Amino acid sequence: MSTEATTGTEESTDMTVEELRAHTLLLAGQLPGTLRRITLRAGALSVDVEWENAPVQAAPVAQSAPTAAPASPEPDTAPANLVRVTAPLVGTYYQAPSPGAEPFVKVGDTVEAGQQLAVIEAMKLLNSITAEVKGVVHAIHVQDGEVVEYAQPLVDLVPAG
Repeated sequence: MSTEATTGTEESTDMTVEELRAHTLLLAGQLPGTLRRITLRAGALSVDVEWENAPVQAAPVAQSAPTAAPASPEPDTAPANLVRVTAPLVGTYYQAPSPGAEPFVKVGDTVEAGQQLAVIEAMKLLNSITAEVKGVVHAIHVQDGEVVEYAQPLVDLVPAG
């Protein structure tokens, strides 16, 4: 993910590298998630920010609000060893490859490591969301077409084997 900071005023082109550095540090402190890289360009006053991929991590289940079609089981049935797949970037979440198509996965489906679970569209690019482990889909926390935030829970998997 990239962020550009440009202002277009005469004053901004006269900014020193030290001032650009100070602004970048301020920006980095306000951004969510773990940053992998920040690139400064004093010429056009551009700041590129790259986040680390959101890790797939084991986490306690926090049940989402019920949806029209329940995608999450009852809270007391959640196993302790869930693997949570989170959004690696901000964008629009899609459960299927195209409108009206079958979703990539449903609750109860068995998935293989590397299997596509969903896509997130950001800046006209489709980003595949894949399973890091073999397992069973335990819960889907977002609805098709919903805007998701960085590190937002998307899918919970119960590891198999």
